[in-house]
Amino acid sequence: MSWLILFGAGFFFSFIGSIPPGSINISALQYALEKRIRAAYAFAVAAAATEYLYAAIAVRFQIYLTESADISQYFQMITGSVLILLGVLNLFKKSRKTKVKNIGEKRNAFKKGILLSLANPLAIPFWLMVTAYLQSMGWIVMSDQNFWIYVTGISTGTFCLLATVIKLGTKFNAIQGNVLLIYRVSGLIFIGMGVWSFVSPHQ
Repeated sequence: MSWLILFGAGFFFSFIGSIPPGSINISALQYALEKRIRAAYAFAVAAAATEYLYAAIAVRFQIYLTESADISQYFQMITGSVLILLGVLNLFKKSRKTKVKNIGEKRNAFKKGILLSLANPLAIPFWLMVTAYLQSMGWIVMSDQNFWIYVTGISTGTFCLLATVIKLGTKFNAIQGNVLLIYRVSGLIFIGMGVWSFVSPHQ
């Protein structure tokens, strides 16, 4: 399998999965608005490194669970249902701007990025679900080498999203209010993936 497909799949889902406003991208924005650009990028690197760790744990666990063909089939049904549910929730989600406050602390930005990211263990079930879906559909195949390429794509996607937030600065606040971009598009993508898992001949 092409390493570009594996890397791109990890990158794409990591990037869109990191768009909705949360503590991590808002903290990166805070550093940027305070003109602490080096600190902002240090924070982004730390967050991406932690995402790498969480994704690696999730993917390894998913590989272990899906060694059985029966479990793999159940995973396809479960992930398809969860993706549809996630997409529907995004379609009905309302815009909510997060206030950007002055950080007002001397804590090392890299350390803060690690701590905030570690406090987001939902990354593990997210990547477990997404990876199981992609494998069950036959879009990616995991091996020892492929594993590292895929997880690197995930980490890179997280970093690039945070770098985009840093570059946009105050414009990101306006983007938060764009319900179509933040929630509706991703919602439709997840619903489409979920529906496809049930009608696909890969079952």
